[in-house]
Amino acid sequence: MKKMIVLIFLWIPFTFCSAQESKEKVMEKRAREMYRVIGLDDKEQWKKFISENYTQALIAKPMTMKVEQSETDRSSSSTKDSMAGVEEKSMMFQQLHGDFGTSKLASLTTASQTVEMVLENKSGLRGIFKLTFEDKSPYLIRGIGIEAN
Repeated sequence: MKKMIVLIFLWIPFTFCSAQESKEKVMEKRAREMYRVIGLDDKEQWKKFISENYTQALIAKPMTMKVEQSETDRSSSSTKDSMAGVEEKSMMFQQLHGDFGTSKLASLTTASQTVEMVLENKSGLRGIFKLTFEDKSPYLIRGIGIEAN
């Protein structure tokens, strides 16, 4: 009986440390899975990823795309809002697949509740993906920002 009590007390701190590690590992795993899914030309896989990895609030939130172009003499900026939902978010993956489907994962940095993932394709296009996660398990993606040069 005493041995069992000792094992329980030894197991509790280990569980706490594992939970902290698992948060970062889960965040990194979701980011790497996003990279893998962007490389697929399969709308159903895109939708599955969104459904399993995004918070419901993010799925329901309309996407906003801001496009800035600058030329030597003039610059332009436009903002476009779209409808919300898994179907609409999968259209974003279609565009990401076109731009970054064959890209390489240049870097992946995890900090607190965010992951920054940098993708680069052969033509020199570079995308910086900033994923924000929930701070409690299951650590779903609650926000995404993408900058491309």
